[in-house]
Amino acid sequence: MSRLCDLPDSLTKWTKEHVKDWVVGRLKLDQKCGDILYNEDVCGVVLNELTKADIKEMGIKAGPAAVIIRKRDEFIKGSKLDPKLTAAADDKQITSKRSSSGANGSDCKLVDSSESKSQTSKTDSAEFPKNSVRQKCNRKNKKDKTDSDSSATSCQVGTETQVNLVTCTKSEENETKEQNCSQQTSANDATIKLATRSKTRCETYPFDERDAGTRYIQNYVLSPETGPSNLIDPVHEFKLFTLTEGTPEEDMKKKFTNEVFRFSAACMNSRTNGTIHFGVGDTKSGFEHGEIIGVSVDSTDKYVDCLHNHFAHYFEKEDIPDAKSCIRPPRFVEILSPNQTLSTKLIIEVDIIPNYRICGSKLYHIHMMNKINEKWVRSKEKCLFIRDGSSSRDILGNKNITEREAEYRRLLRETLSTLVEERKIAEEKPQKKTKKQEGYKLVRMITGGSGMMDTSYYQWYILVTNKSQQNQIQSLEFLKEMNWFCVLEFDPESVTNGLCKLYREERTANLHFASHFQDIDTAVSEKIEQLNLYTQTSWIFCNGRSDLDDQSYKPLLPKVWYKERAADVRKLVAFLCRPDIMPKGKFLVIFLLLSKVDDQRDPILETFCSFYQELKGTEDILCICESEQTFLRWKDLMLCTCESQELTERCISALSFDEVNATILKLRSVTRSARRFLPSATSASVILQKKEEELLTALEVLCENECEGTEIESDQNRFKEFQKSKEEQFYRGGKASWWNFYFSTKVPFIKRDCYTDLDEMINAKSPSALCVKIANLFHHPGCGGTTLAMHFLWESRKKFRCAVLKNSKDDFEEIGKQVIHLVTYKEKTNSDYLPVLLLVDDFEEFENVHVLQNSIQSIVAEKGLRFEVPLVIILNCMRSQDPVRSSKRNVLDSVALKHKLSIKEQHLFEIKLQEIEEHHSKPENFYSFMIMKSNFDKKYIEDVVRNSLKDFNMATKQGQLISILALLNWYVKDSSVSVSKCEEFLGLGQVKTSFWGPEKFEDVMDTYCNLLIRIEVEEYGRYEGIRIIHPLIASRCLQELNHSYNLPKSKIALMLLSQNIFLQRSIGREKLMQDTWCLLITRQRKEHGDEADTLFSPLIEAIQSEEGNYQVVNVLTEASNRFDQNPFISQVLARHYYLIVKDYDSALNWATKAKDQAKDNSYITDTLGQVFKSKLKYKMECAEIAKQTVVTSEQLREFLELAQSASAAFKESQYLTEKKGEARTEWKAQNSKRKYDVYNTSGYFGEIEVALYVIDILRMIPIFSGKDEISKMYLMHLLSGNMNLGHIEKTNSTDEELCSVVEEYNRYLMNIQVTTKTAFEFFEDYFVHFKTKNIEREIAEFKIRRKISECFSKYTEVFCPSQIESRAARKNKPKLSLPLELEECKKFLEFHKADRFAGLLLTNNHDVGQRMEEIVSKYQFLLQNSTMKKLARQRLNFILANIVLNSVKPKSKLIEPYDRLKVLLKEVLQDVGFDSGHVEPYFLASLLFWPTKYNEINDDSRLLLRCMTAVKQSFRGCYGRMGRSKHPVAHFYLGKKDGMNRFIQKAKIDRFFEKEERRNTLWQSGEIWKEEKVKNLLLRVYGRTGEDNKVYVEFGSDEKIKILVRPVYLGKLRSGLSIEKISFYLGFSMDGPIAYDIENTN
Repeated sequence: MSRLCDLPDSLTKWTKEHVKDWVVGRLKLDQKCGDILYNEDVCGVVLNELTKADIKEMGIKAGPAAVIIRKRDEFIKGSKLDPKLTAAADDKQITSKRSSSGANGSDCKLVDSSESKSQTSKTDSAEFPKNSVRQKCNRKNKKDKTDSDSSATSCQVGTETQVNLVTCTKSEENETKEQNCSQQTSANDATIKLATRSKTRCETYPFDERDAGTRYIQNYVLSPETGPSNLIDPVHEFKLFTLTEGTPEEDMKKKFTNEVFRFSAACMNSRTNGTIHFGVGDTKSGFEHGEIIGVSVDSTDKYVDCLHNHFAHYFEKEDIPDAKSCIRPPRFVEILSPNQTLSTKLIIEVDIIPNYRICGSKLYHIHMMNKINEKWVRSKEKCLFIRDGSSSRDILGNKNITEREAEYRRLLRETLSTLVEERKIAEEKPQKKTKKQEGYKLVRMITGGSGMMDTSYYQWYILVTNKSQQNQIQSLEFLKEMNWFCVLEFDPESVTNGLCKLYREERTANLHFASHFQDIDTAVSEKIEQLNLYTQTSWIFCNGRSDLDDQSYKPLLPKVWYKERAADVRKLVAFLCRPDIMPKGKFLVIFLLLSKVDDQRDPILETFCSFYQELKGTEDILCICESEQTFLRWKDLMLCTCESQELTERCISALSFDEVNATILKLRSVTRSARRFLPSATSASVILQKKEEELLTALEVLCENECEGTEIESDQNRFKEFQKSKEEQFYRGGKASWWNFYFSTKVPFIKRDCYTDLDEMINAKSPSALCVKIANLFHHPGCGGTTLAMHFLWESRKKFRCAVLKNSKDDFEEIGKQVIHLVTYKEKTNSDYLPVLLLVDDFEEFENVHVLQNSIQSIVAEKGLRFEVPLVIILNCMRSQDPVRSSKRNVLDSVALKHKLSIKEQHLFEIKLQEIEEHHSKPENFYSFMIMKSNFDKKYIEDVVRNSLKDFNMATKQGQLISILALLNWYVKDSSVSVSKCEEFLGLGQVKTSFWGPEKFEDVMDTYCNLLIRIEVEEYGRYEGIRIIHPLIASRCLQELNHSYNLPKSKIALMLLSQNIFLQRSIGREKLMQDTWCLLITRQRKEHGDEADTLFSPLIEAIQSEEGNYQVVNVLTEASNRFDQNPFISQVLARHYYLIVKDYDSALNWATKAKDQAKDNSYITDTLGQVFKSKLKYKMECAEIAKQTVVTSEQLREFLELAQSASAAFKESQYLTEKKGEARTEWKAQNSKRKYDVYNTSGYFGEIEVALYVIDILRMIPIFSGKDEISKMYLMHLLSGNMNLGHIEKTNSTDEELCSVVEEYNRYLMNIQVTTKTAFEFFEDYFVHFKTKNIEREIAEFKIRRKISECFSKYTEVFCPSQIESRAARKNKPKLSLPLELEECKKFLEFHKADRFAGLLLTNNHDVGQRMEEIVSKYQFLLQNSTMKKLARQRLNFILANIVLNSVKPKSKLIEPYDRLKVLLKEVLQDVGFDSGHVEPYFLASLLFWPTKYNEINDDSRLLLRCMTAVKQSFRGCYGRMGRSKHPVAHFYLGKKDGMNRFIQKAKIDRFFEKEERRNTLWQSGEIWKEEKVKNLLLRVYGRTGEDNKVYVEFGSDEKIKILVRPVYLGKLRSGLSIEKISFYLGFSMDGPIAYDIENTN
């Protein structure tokens, strides 16, 4: 029964869709006729005016044209006969909810607005949509303008929100049904609005294919069912195939086979290809025609077997082989939800291909299966099905015998022969030709013709892909071999069963979202570091992940995606295409379309458009499609974005994925070993998996089979060329590669003389088992130091696990983790480990190697790794201008390499040159090698540079670039300019499509090119850079440019700063900016291996000495204008003005500007203070030169104003230091990647210096200038705040005037003694309670300590009279009053720094014993005579003084008994409690209350436990800010004796090794604990590790207390939180007990 709704009764209301459906569906004319009329925009108005001739002119043959005209006229005539019916039709257009036709055959059906132009209907049930979302009115109608306008009006395209109105059938017998339909529609109006939204069209699965990348999307709509056309293009039939719950399996099978074999027989008899689809909305399903619904399939085998086993039930025996050949097994197509997640349902499809050679002229009768009395039986009657329009019809089912026999005869005699002939012709027609040379095209687009995926053409690849299928995965192995920068993934399930899972099986990828790449304009370097870009592939999920529970990460429907995520993806694409991330022309974007894209709203289309816009075309885009059909659909969808030809040229679609896979795999690197091995402690080898190696982002691992077994060696000619290129790169000045050591040559790679020293130093056994050992190689720049270190690694690669630190600016904690991961990789837990030999090349500061050492030791402690030999050996390769002096500081673990060859080395270089001349055409251009061969001969270098620069022209870009590179490379180590930036500066393009290729940098640079070399840069990304081949060449270039071409360094610097192009966004920009800042700002330090301590950067110092201050100011002012937000350039200008020019006003302006730019930076605030202080000092010096003894009031006011301003700035600097340690602004973080944190003490020292200047200023006032006691007393009391100036007698107007000025600054002056004393106390604590983390910093701090000591002597002259002065005063007044005597006592203690813990612990003088006795006696006097009650500080100092006295003079009679000191300490603890802000009482408690017997617990033990908790809290509060750069020092160690004799001072241990040059090394390495003298002196304490990997000492038997002890490092302890018994030496620090030399007692 028909379910059609009628056409509009008025012909003028027909749209062109109506016309087309009327012609194909009602008139049963060929589909072609309907398409022609549709494409010619023939709507009802146009059809009304057409003649037969018009229709023929459109390309429709005479017969169909006549039928169309006749049937049109009949329709018009019929409409006029029934105007009432027409009116009713006009009035009753309604919106109907989609519903299934019931048993009553209801004809009401909703037609969706998105149905396509090609929709047709079955004979017995067809539907006629009014509008189509994708109508294309491209051709003009051949009628007049009026008709065209009318047609255009009728052919408007509906939108998603439009509701299509469909007229129910108006036959008299169905009028009641129509009314019911209308009422139902009205009742469900709310539902209709949702139900009538347009659905998206999608294409069918590629015919007769099983592994295509096509999936259907839920609720999308397939193109309508069709009748036979050209017999090759398949006809389609849809079946919903719904099975109610409880349907017997037999019923399911029979319904399935009935439909399949009915359709198959019809196709075979009609000789047309066809596909029947199960799970798709059909005519009576209640779903939209062609809508993807799906079938629940519990077993696919069930359907396959069912079909295979039922051929005999339907076909005659002789026809079964033909049927099996023509009918393909069922195909099961997956369904995706609109958000790209997999549905549980499938579409079942069966393809039929009635080949001419199989079917010949046969007709195929079948028997159907019918259900009778709940049983399925084979029908007795035969059926002969043919395709009739869009349905299958049984000819033999016609009950009119006459018509049936006539049609049957016609089929046998005419139709069949015609069909057979047409089928034969159709099969013989050549099919679409496969695109030739697509493999070659693929190779060209990926490699540019080089034939290998190296970095010569594209440095990086970006992948954009969509949903994959399991049958594709095995053909995508090439993905693991490509250098992906990132992957934009649109498959939400990729982590669990897609490409991401495949890739991560062998490679490392970080999983990100597009939102991770937002808002990073000002923090690119931080984002690169944070996301591990350039080091690991970033797998970016652009439409969520279904494996995460968080709803914010769930996949979205396309409509929602555009609203919620499209902006993020567009920003992501914009970020990826930034020139400072991916330079244009250096990366290729590959769109890998694994699934067909049908929806024009698909997010991957938006992504393509974004890349297309950012890259301004498809030149660097490649599309790989899974089939030609997928490509064509993709091209259609992209026509609005780019030209068809443009897409075609950049697309690969004719190759299968197997072919694509094989083609790309052939392009992978041939210079990498297929398998890489690491040595093991068991002397066996382990495989280093590629995935594991990629996790070690900070390390370049050198395997024991490095360079062995590579593909390139199998081709001798190719290998020779490869060897030649590698050697040329190295000899010209490039960094050595492992290949240079691997190549077999007559003359082996030259071993430098100090190689043996390096070998002995690294392999020397230490008496103490160190966790991390450091071996230093100091070398002149360009003398082969790094090559020597690499050579040693190469020779040791089977003895150690060797690695090179890629970037010395990486996070040290992360480096430590990766190094230990390499140590433990595939080693058994708690087994012996093979040490890692780690090459660290050129840390920015020498101290950083010790920071790295500490980081690695911390990781070892956390993991509890056991070791007998070092787990890590750091080979620290460090450039130094004086390598010999640098190595002497660490004589036991350092080797020096200089710009000088030995006689033996010179001979080896001569021999090597002869070999080079045999294999290389121009060895004279190998300047780096020749410089060394000439023993760094200056004359040779001069000649090379002079010849290379002989045609130098400053006006050319080439001349400017070589000048800039020379300046950078000489003054900034590891500096370079990116190749892309150089090419941009020279005006070179990046066009890849020209025949000759892009113009190369080397060609343009001409003769200068001999001085330049390409290098790989790892900072701020990874890219190629350009530098001068040798530092000495760079230095000589600067001299030559100055002498011969009048181009001084200042002009080159100004030229660099004035070039906008260098600072524009591009790859390497941040590195260049850092190098430029370093050029202008970074000073030299001896402790860093530099020749001298400088006030300014070497460039600024050179310009100053060679060209004068004016040029310095010019350069720095230009730099300040260029980097107007960088406060440190303003700071350098301020320092230059006040230190060199003595222009303090200008200095103040620049210092103020710097301060405004970095308000929280303690160093810049200190510079402001230094400006005021220097101006004050200068003014005072001028007065002194003028021999002015008395200051004027104007001078005094100016002096005191400057002093007060300086002091205020220094105080703020102290505050900022204490607040943040070292305040780091954004610019500071960019300027330096320093990892060694230095505590800024300059504010405290500046405070002291200003105070001493103020004393000198006040001494220029007559009443304070005298040498008599009164003047001194006035001065002391004024600065201590104990005197009112009004009480001083003024003898003249000058005194009055000066005192009035002093009165103005009285508030500042009265606090000077307190603030200065506080600053001295800070330094006492800083130097006494803490030690530096390395020796080099200790040497630098020694100079500061000496200056502080000199300043303290001046301070005590004013505030603490000496003992000589005190004795003289005693003679005059032998009996002092008690208060005066107490004051004198305090001054004595202050003078000797004995009023504080830190001063009492300084016991290095030879007369310390006698002095300590005096100190103890003074404290006894204070405690006995003071009127104050508690005196907690004095009592604590008295206790410590006794302990120190006992240590330095144990037989002194002044030493208080041990028990008396304990009682005294308990009294103090009772007063201060256990939450005091002071550390001292708890430190003393750790000493005095430390138990002597481990099995006893007493009150002292319990008190100790409380104090140990308090000491940690108090220490953090008082000194925590200093701990960032220093370690707490142990003041005493626990010895073997009793009482106070068990407390051993460090100084006592040091005296054992006074004559040892290596004393510091003994302490730092821990070897001190293995010395017999120390073993005899100290007591080993027994304890255990805890569940938290901490160290504890337990006391007691029944009752137990547990004391936490901080380990220096856990040493040889087990991992796995194992509780182990241990022993160690115990030290007492202000931070609590410390465990040294921990050993496992098990």
